[in-house]
Amino acid sequence: MDLRTLGQSGLRVSAIGLSTAQWGQRVALDATPGILTAFLDAGGNLVDVASPEAFREIKGSVSLREVVLSAASGANPALPAGRRVNCSRRALLNDLDALLAELGVEHLDLWSVAYWDPHTPVDEVCGALDHAVTTGRVRYAGVRDYSGWQLAATHARRGVVAAQVPYSLLVREAELEVMPAAEYLGVGIIAADPLAHGVLTGQMAPDDPHAPRLGGQRAGKISEALRTAAEGLGISAATAAVAWVRQRQAVASTLVEARDPGDIRRCMQARLPGPIQKALDDISR
Repeated sequence: MDLRTLGQSGLRVSAIGLSTAQWGQRVALDATPGILTAFLDAGGNLVDVASPEAFREIKGSVSLREVVLSAASGANPALPAGRRVNCSRRALLNDLDALLAELGVEHLDLWSVAYWDPHTPVDEVCGALDHAVTTGRVRYAGVRDYSGWQLAATHARRGVVAAQVPYSLLVREAELEVMPAAEYLGVGIIAADPLAHGVLTGQMAPDDPHAPRLGGQRAGKISEALRTAAEGLGISAATAAVAWVRQRQAVASTLVEARDPGDIRRCMQARLPGPIQKALDDISR
């Protein structure tokens, strides 16, 4: 697994990153040590800690010196609508301290603001990022789910190194604004949700009420093309979908949610031939 620098920083991250979002939910906790070990053995290092409790349970099984720990603060989907986003200095730094305590670590390698907060001045957000870095609790700062102008406004006040965005064959809005802004500013792109909540692989129907609004006919057409390409290559549709994102020039790292060690190996080894990559690119525009 090749390592790529994140934007214009010196931080090196693996082309495939591991998300712990499923740990403790759809993945049994006794399986997660094997997943993490397989990931590190294959040369991966970027771990996005979406489930701090589950990660804390198994972190003793590996050396954290091998891991680039990434996490975010500022948004809590469990709260009622209208109260989920709070990126005030107080909220961000309190959450960071709680994260570090939960994980049992002294610092995060990459700490990101989870969402743009229209009620908090950007200078205050950037001040919190600066404070976290200067006090040694964070090595690098990033943002998530920002638009292009929001990324530019934040970067002008605090040089963030990463922008994490949802990106897949079905969700390509980041190409319109965020990716061009990131390229200009020297910010690395971390692609999340390459399977579009499972819609691409048939795990969730496009019209499922829990699925994002991705457009039924378009989603069906792209999913069928993806399955056809994957069958021709002898790989799964999920593996092909991840490979398409990973091979995009603008993407530094692609986060995957693995259910077993085999998922990691397949995602890291798969390659799409140029003509198939381009065909999927064309049909998903």
